[in-house]
Parts: sequence; structure tokens; C-alpha cells
Amino acid sequence: MSSEKTQFDVLLSIRNHVDLLQQYVPQQAVVCMGEYPTKILLKENFVHKVGDALPMFVGRSSKDIIKWSQSTLNPDWALGLDEKVDTHFWFNVISFITQDNSVISRLKEKSAEKLTDAVMVSALWDGVASALLPTLTAQFKEWNINSVALGILPSKIQPSDVHFNALSSIGMYVGQEASTMLLIDRDHLEDFVGVNRDGSVIKGNILVSYLLELMIAKETLVQELSELSRSFSAKVFTVLSATGASPKIYGSLENILNTALSRPLLTFDISTASVLYVLIRMPLHLKDVFPRGKIELTIANWFREKANLKSIYVAEPVFVDEVSDRLDIVMFVGGFDTSKIVADLEKKIKDIKSEVVKKGLLKEEDWEGIVKGLSKA
Repeated sequence: MSSEKTQFDVLLSIRNHVDLLQQYVPQQAVVCMGEYPTKILLKENFVHKVGDALPMFVGRSSKDIIKWSQSTLNPDWALGLDEKVDTHFWFNVISFITQDNSVISRLKEKSAEKLTDAVMVSALWDGVASALLPTLTAQFKEWNINSVALGILPSKIQPSDVHFNALSSIGMYVGQEASTMLLIDRDHLEDFVGVNRDGSVIKGNILVSYLLELMIAKETLVQELSELSRSFSAKVFTVLSATGASPKIYGSLENILNTALSRPLLTFDISTASVLYVLIRMPLHLKDVFPRGKIELTIANWFREKANLKSIYVAEPVFVDEVSDRLDIVMFVGGFDTSKIVADLEKKIKDIKSEVVKKGLLKEEDWEGIVKGLSKA
């Protein structure tokens, strides 16, 4: 009798669990745009690290996205244009999705009605990604979904056409009211060397997966970072990160922060920065050793001679149940002067911009709108 009772309870438990799963609707999404970041995240099995968040991969072909996966990928998570359309330049893609909004409609059907937040990652040089980043941002705002974007600039050795896509995407994105971008450079990203929480090496662009995993682990990040961005009119941020850092090895939080400064993900003038958002992941047993207030004062003191910051927000740490003492500290530095970054890109794309306008592929007034958007970066 006891055995039968036990078996009945187990079956009931399974049935109740299934019912709960059927009722669950994700409130957070990670939207990956473009071949470059999609291949990174699929290689790192990112879909198994997102918890309750909804992973979405958007590109030219949904079949290609599924093919790139290292394991079976839910086809509902892959969205492609899936049409014979020119995707070399962003304006080709914009023209297509203006006439055929099936990608946007499919995204809304799968997720948008219940989502509250979205973290996006885009290869800014990719024709599809450069067009969809500002387009989806506008749609998310219309659907009352907060969003932030991790935008990856092309390598300096890539040709001028991809820099044209990147600069255009940035201009269209930051020109919108609801836009907060974490801007990183592909060359810096691929040169990155850091440490995982287990002591293994993080090398190159797999850092993208590591950063996104940490960002979605902090459920309030999108809301908090967006609010900071709006409050101080700081639309462009970049990332300084110290991953898997042991206080026992480095001796102090200040020394850990110094390592973050030594490997930035973008060349920028930190002295012009105005706002800072700090995200930390730490073992639970260090909660009383490094209380939030102590971390905030340490970071404020560390930045004191580096920049005249208007605001520093240290988020409540993400705690993990681990025996190690390793910390992940990610600083989102915003409000810095982007004029040199924009000027360098404008210099690279001057000829190709003139060519596409001359051929009638892009109207001069549309380009002027992009330039106006860039002035808000």
C-alpha cells in the first residue's frame, strides 16, 4: 500500500510540474542578430544558460541558424528573412521588412505580448542585424518592452561597406528616444583574455556569451540601466570587465578594478564619462565580506581621479552558491565623448556613402536623419 501511495504521489507531482510549465510565459528575451554573435552563442550552448529567458536568433536564414547550432535548437527560436532578398546593406533589408513585416509579426506572436524586457546583441556591420536593431527597438517601445543593446563594431581591417552599415545602425538606433547601447569593438573583443569563475581562461569573443549570461541573471538590469540612461541622457555605454577575479590573489577590490581598466572593450576617453552602472556576481558566502555599500564607496574612490561622474549605480549583486571566492565585476561606463569614434567611422565611409546616394540607393535626407541621430550618441 505504501508503495502504491508513493507511486501515485510521484505521478501527481510530475503532472503538476507539467501544468506549471505550460502556464509559464517568459518575461525576458535575449535577441541575437547577425551571423557573428549567433555562431558565438550557439557554439557556447547559450540557450542552456539563459534560465527562464527566451532566446531568439534573427538572421538571413532560419535554416542556417538551426544548422549552426551545436545541439538541437528549437525552431521557434530561429527567425530568418527566408526570402531571396539582398541583405548586403541595411537599406535593402529596411526596404524589404517595410513591405513584408513577417519577421516582426512572428516575433510578436512568439513573445512580445508577455515580455517586459529584452537584451539584444547585434553585429553592427551585418546587413540584416544593422537594419533590425533600430527596427526592433522601435517595435519593443511600441509594445512597452524595455530594451538595451550590445552593439559590436566591425574590425578596423574590415572594408568600408561594413563600417557604413555600422555607423548607419548606430545613428538610427541612438536617434530613438528609447535606446541604450553597450558599444564594444570587435578587435578589442577578440584580443580579450580573462578568467572564468572556475579558473579556466576566457579568450576572445566567447566573452559575449559570458557577459550576456551575467546580464540576464540580473533580472532588473534592463530597467535600471535604461532608467540611468534616460535620467542623464547617456545613450552610449561601453564595458570594463574583471571576470573570475579572486580577492585573495589580487589583494583588494582596487587591484581587481585596475585589471578591468587594462583591457577595455572600446577605445574611449574615460575622463569624459558621466555615469556608471556596476554589475557584480559573487559567491553567497562573501555577502558580508563585500557588502554593497562598501563596494560602492570603493568604486567611487577608484573613479575619483579618472572621471567626474554624475552618478554611480551599484546594482544589488547576483549571488551564486559556490565555495570559491571569485568575483565577476562588470562596469558599464556611459556618457563619454563619442565624437572621435563617429568621426573615424565617417572618414572610412565617406566614399561609399556618396556612391550609394549618387546611385539613388539612399536619399540624402535619409542620411541627414542618421547624422542627426549620431549627434545624440
